[in-house]
Amino acid sequence: MFRMTSFLVACIAFASFAFAEPPKQEDVQGLYEGSSKDAKGEHKLEVRVVAAAAGAYKVLIREPLPENKVVKTTLAAKPEGDVVRVAGKAGDVEWAGQYAAGTFKGTCGAGGTFEFKRVTRTPPTLGAKAPDGAIVLLGEKAFDEMAKKPLKDGTEQQWKLVDGGVEIPKGGMNSKRPITGSFKLHVEFKNPLMPAAVDQARGNSGVFMPDGQEIQVLDSFGAPSYTGGGCGGLYRYKDPDAFDEFSLASLPPLQWQTYDIEYRVEQKDGKPTGKPQLTVVHNGIKIHDNVTLNKDAKAGTIQFQDHGNPVQYRNIWLLPIDAK
Repeated sequence: MFRMTSFLVACIAFASFAFAEPPKQEDVQGLYEGSSKDAKGEHKLEVRVVAAAAGAYKVLIREPLPENKVVKTTLAAKPEGDVVRVAGKAGDVEWAGQYAAGTFKGTCGAGGTFEFKRVTRTPPTLGAKAPDGAIVLLGEKAFDEMAKKPLKDGTEQQWKLVDGGVEIPKGGMNSKRPITGSFKLHVEFKNPLMPAAVDQARGNSGVFMPDGQEIQVLDSFGAPSYTGGGCGGLYRYKDPDAFDEFSLASLPPLQWQTYDIEYRVEQKDGKPTGKPQLTVVHNGIKIHDNVTLNKDAKAGTIQFQDHGNPVQYRNIWLLPIDAK
């Protein structure tokens, strides 16, 4: 009887382990803050846990140092049963630990320990109300200033309402009014979590200025792309300032982000002329500072690209301003 009972207990334990599920990727991926401790003291850390295919993760650790220096460490994490284990080596330091309830804990080197907790950063202009004189392009359930495009099959676009905004409809969307002058533009967007996708397939969309210049929308959290292809990039020719896989501006997928754009053009006889000047602030961080665009100014609409990914938009407004 004892042997049979022991056998049954062992079978149940094995079954529980075999069918245990790891934490959801949406809960594990994201931005973390914390520190490591060793014989030299405590070291503040900023961490990006980036979801990848098959439940795996890339763990990017950034340690700011004096004189604007930074130490960067890249680890890997993967699910094992109902936990996520992280491991790797930076120089001669071995890192090993695991995730539980929003926190990674473990050891790093002889006698060293680390702990970092998941945090949420809110962009300073998230939810900014349209000022007097602004044109609300996309408000909550208000699309009057956005044009509905007829699709190639003759049907009308279907707009899916989500979280105070819309999921980008098939065919994209654009403002009804042509824009001829300078303006400030506020845009809020959310990238989907697409762990199995890579590079340009990872939450792709874009915001187009009247002259046709695209400001890229992409899940670039811990995942850089080619020149101008990452989130906030001027497509194909300029990256955001200080852009790499540790980019401070991009937030994780499933979190609302902001672009605050200033687009300035000179006018002659009521028509835009010359090349526009562009300034972009992404989640409170200036990523383009009065950049001269490589396309000539022209009258046009503000467009939002459909790239086949369920990117969401909300709270979009445009305020005309003087060119000076």
